[in-house]
Amino acid sequence: MVIGGGPSGLSASWSAASQEVEVVVLEEHEEIGRPRHCAGLVSGEGLRLIGMPRKGEYVENEVRRAVIVADGFYVELKKLGEPLYVLNRETFDKAMADRATDGGAEISLRNRAKKVEKSGDRYVVKTTDGSYSCRVVIDGEGATSKLARDMGLEGPKLRVPAIQVEVKGCMDLDEVLVILGDEWAPGFFSWVIPLGDGGLRVGLASVIGHCDALLKRLTKRHPLVSKLLRRAEARDRYGGMIVIGPPKRAHKENFMVVGDAAGQTKPLTGGGVVYGALCGSLAGIVASGIACGEVDASLYERMWRRMLGLEERLGGLLKRVLAVDGMERLLSLASRGGLLSLIERSVHYEYHMTSVVKKPSLFLLGSLLLTLLLPAKAFKYFLQAPLPTRRRSKFV
Repeated sequence: MVIGGGPSGLSASWSAASQEVEVVVLEEHEEIGRPRHCAGLVSGEGLRLIGMPRKGEYVENEVRRAVIVADGFYVELKKLGEPLYVLNRETFDKAMADRATDGGAEISLRNRAKKVEKSGDRYVVKTTDGSYSCRVVIDGEGATSKLARDMGLEGPKLRVPAIQVEVKGCMDLDEVLVILGDEWAPGFFSWVIPLGDGGLRVGLASVIGHCDALLKRLTKRHPLVSKLLRRAEARDRYGGMIVIGPPKRAHKENFMVVGDAAGQTKPLTGGGVVYGALCGSLAGIVASGIACGEVDASLYERMWRRMLGLEERLGGLLKRVLAVDGMERLLSLASRGGLLSLIERSVHYEYHMTSVVKKPSLFLLGSLLLTLLLPAKAFKYFLQAPLPTRRRSKFV
C-alpha cells in the first residue's frame, strides 16, 4: 500500500510495480495533482535523476538565471548549461501517475487512509472506502505526517506555512526572483517565478505564519514586486506547508515514510519534488525486496540517508549558523569576492552543500568569507564539516 498520490508516493508505486509487485495507491482527493502544491522549480539534472523527461506538457517555462533581492543589493546567479524548468505541478503529477499505472500500479481516488494497524506479519490499512491488508506500507501522506506519528515515528523537524498565487497580465520577466528580508517573509524568503506569456507565480513562506497578510504586503509594497504586478489579474491561490529536517527514523518494521512526511527536502529552500521522488523510488525497490522475503525496511533507511545525509547535515547546520540577516551580508561579500561566479560553475542545483564539499577551492573560499563574517560561529561550523579531499565522493 502506498498512501498519497504526490511525487514521492507515485515514484514509490512506479518502482515497486516495475518489480512485478502488486501495488495500490490511496489518494484522498478526486484527482491526482489537485490541490496544487509548491513553486514547481526543478533542474534538468533533477528530472533526469527521477526518470522524468525534460520535455513535456508539464513544463510551463524555462529560465536560466535567478536574482537574489535583499535590502540594498541585488545578486544575479546565472544557470550555466541546462536551464531550470518551471513545472505545472498538476500536469506533472498526472504524468507521474500515468507512469505508475503503466507499470502496473492501481490508484484509488477519493480514498483516504485513516489508520494503519499491525496484524501479525501484515498491516491493515483502514480507509474511507474499507480496509486493505498488505505486507508493506509506504507513507507519502505529506507534511501532516499524522499516520507516521500514529505509528510512533516523529514528523519533520520544522514546518513552515506558505502561500502562493498565480497571476496573469504582468510585466514580462525572464528570471526567478528570490527576496530575502524579515520585512517580507520572516524567517524564510519570498519568490517570483515567471510562467511565460505575462504569467507569474508569487509566493512566500514564514515561520511566524500570517502568510495571507504577508503576501498582500509583498505584492502591494515591495518596490519591485508591486511594479511587476501593477496590472496583474489573480488566478489560482493556494497554501501549504514547507517542511525541513528529517526525523531520526523514517521506518518502523515494514512501514516506510517518504517525501514531505519524512522531511526529505532541500535544507536551505525546502524544495522536495526531486528528493521526495528519489526516496520514494528507493522505498519502492526495497518494498519489492520485502515482498520477496529478501530484505527488510532498514535497507531503505540506510540507502536514503547515504544519498541525502551529508546534504541534510551540512545544509541544516549552515541554516542554523546563518540567520537571514547574516545570509544577506554573506551574499554581499560573496558577490564582491568573486565566489558567485565559482558557484555558477560548480554548485549542483539539487545538491547545494555536497557540491561545495566536492570542490576544495569553493569550500575554502566559502570558509574564508564565513570566517570574516561570523568568526565564532564559523569555527564551530567547520569543526563539524568534513574536510574536502581529492578522492571521488561517494555521494551523488
